[in-house]
Amino acid sequence: MIQELLKKTRFQTRQVARFASRYQRAARYGLDLVLWSRLLSKRRTPIPIDLPLGLLAEKNVFVDAPTLFVADAANLWTHWDEGFRGVNASLFLNLQKPDVISEIRYAHPAPSFNGIYLWDSAFIAQIWKYWDQQVAFDVNRAVLAQQKEGRLPHVVASFTESIFTQPPVMGWSMEQLLHLAADLPEAEYVEHIYEPLVRYHDWLYAHRCHDNGLFFWAHPYESGIDNSPRFSSRDESVFADTRQMVSPDFSAYVVLQNEALATMADRLDLQAEADRFRDRRDSLREAMNRLLWDETDGFYYDLDLKTDSFIRSTTIAGLLPLWAGVPDASQARKLLDRIMDPAQFNTLIPLPSVARNDENFAKDMWCGPVWINTAYAVICGLRRYGFDAEAAELSFRLCDGVYRTYDNLKKLYEFYDPDRNDLKELQRKQGNHFKYITLGSKPVTEFVGWTGLVNTLVIEQLMGLNFEHGELSLSPNFPPAATNVSYHLKLPQLHTAISVDVGENGATRCAVRQKTAPSYFELAAGDTWKASEEQIIPRSHNLEQKAHP
Repeated sequence: MIQELLKKTRFQTRQVARFASRYQRAARYGLDLVLWSRLLSKRRTPIPIDLPLGLLAEKNVFVDAPTLFVADAANLWTHWDEGFRGVNASLFLNLQKPDVISEIRYAHPAPSFNGIYLWDSAFIAQIWKYWDQQVAFDVNRAVLAQQKEGRLPHVVASFTESIFTQPPVMGWSMEQLLHLAADLPEAEYVEHIYEPLVRYHDWLYAHRCHDNGLFFWAHPYESGIDNSPRFSSRDESVFADTRQMVSPDFSAYVVLQNEALATMADRLDLQAEADRFRDRRDSLREAMNRLLWDETDGFYYDLDLKTDSFIRSTTIAGLLPLWAGVPDASQARKLLDRIMDPAQFNTLIPLPSVARNDENFAKDMWCGPVWINTAYAVICGLRRYGFDAEAAELSFRLCDGVYRTYDNLKKLYEFYDPDRNDLKELQRKQGNHFKYITLGSKPVTEFVGWTGLVNTLVIEQLMGLNFEHGELSLSPNFPPAATNVSYHLKLPQLHTAISVDVGENGATRCAVRQKTAPSYFELAAGDTWKASEEQIIPRSHNLEQKAHP
């Protein structure tokens, strides 16, 4: 009744309609911000995880979600099935139809976060791409459509818009989608993807780059790592002046964006632009290694320009240069030693946001808990450098931690305890009373903004699935804990079903069914099978072909 009345009012007078619309959106924003976070945190039962096509069609999704079935003799891993399905259910819950914010479908990170967020969307698209590629593109294009004078905003909500930006991972995310998808029409590609990304890239160089060639955050919130001890107290009562710092995570993101734009320019036969992006990439890598690397500690730190000294906070930001291929082989090995050290980053659920032995470690948001997006990025970096066994181990335990916590609590969360599969010891900006009132004292629930990347880790890192413009290859990469376990993955969008039985020493027996008859084959650890040639490429050849960053 209220909606019908508002509709009639809108037709009668534009001014009243505008007021009513704003009032309605303000009320909804308050509901999402306060009530959703509180009500969902108290809900005892999981959201329904059955997604019939009739329900999917309400948001223009016309393909079934991927499914995972895990089997072993002792039934030790059945929580993976439910966790995988739970991710898909929350993913669909947070998909939004076009509305007053966007003419394009977009994704909330969680019901409590009612808006279009830059880096959340970039990671959400990496979850959607194996379910529905068009949704994945829409989620990212909704961000690009909000561009203001080159800048991509941190967040655009119903009646608010951030003056800041967020980690620039949209170029990387789009390139990952283009890598998987069939070729787009060139005109659409250039107008809706490439050109907005180039404008944003140039804006970053004009507004977030110091004279030394490295990048700075205008505010800690731009980094997405809000209350990290790098530049904030736990309760955010004190913020450092991030404009007088240069940061390894920001610079690493820009390296990745240069790489992505160079690849896009190659695809469009824009050789001069591709060369420009690669020159910028190389210059930025050199500056990072010269100014942000501490050889004694074997780590990348933020640099305080006022004192010309490192901010020696051992956070996940110092590992992200791996993702962008910045370290040389020796530097990468030193970072690996830290990653695999149980006293630092190799916790039960691995890759905490602050090293376990750092004096400022606390189980409070970015002061120590595990965030799946940055953990995912580090794992991608390990694979880039050929640390496959370590990537398998960390991927497996990261997925198991999220799925096991889901099994215990029947919810997905914003961040996770590095030592436990529950929330008992976790805090959310303890002492920040405004955040307590609006979002509570624990991680936000039904958060799939990047927590759902565990499903992507299963598909890409553990099953070893790779689609390059429709060409399938498979290179399973499981740790010893997965021995004698069978993994069965179904990807309806790609008309593909895969089974992997993990044996001793990483050997696998595999079956792949696409539109044609199934293929059966065995792989030693590190081997790759290519569908187009029905060919098995041995590990030794894969290592030879892995280009050093």
